[in-house]
Amino acid sequence: MILFEKIIQQKINSLKPEELVSYAKQYDISISMNEAKQLLQLVQGKKINVFHEEERIALLKQIAKITSPETAKKANQLFLQFVNGNWK
Repeated sequence: MILFEKIIQQKINSLKPEELVSYAKQYDISISMNEAKQLLQLVQGKKINVFHEEERIALLKQIAKITSPETAKKANQLFLQFVNGNWK
């Protein structure tokens, strides 16, 4: 699992705002380019592990502040699918 977590962290650290907006659209999550930039500033260079509930919840609270509670809720649903192995 640690290897998988490192791969995810590497991908997060290399994401560009345009990619994040594109991924969000694929999963029916609406974010602006400005929000994508803010979100990436929040997570890039930090070791945030979405597999750990406390870290994920803290991240989601920050996502809600940048975007909206609804966006954070959709992001959490996506994280949970991913963490539980129900990735589509």
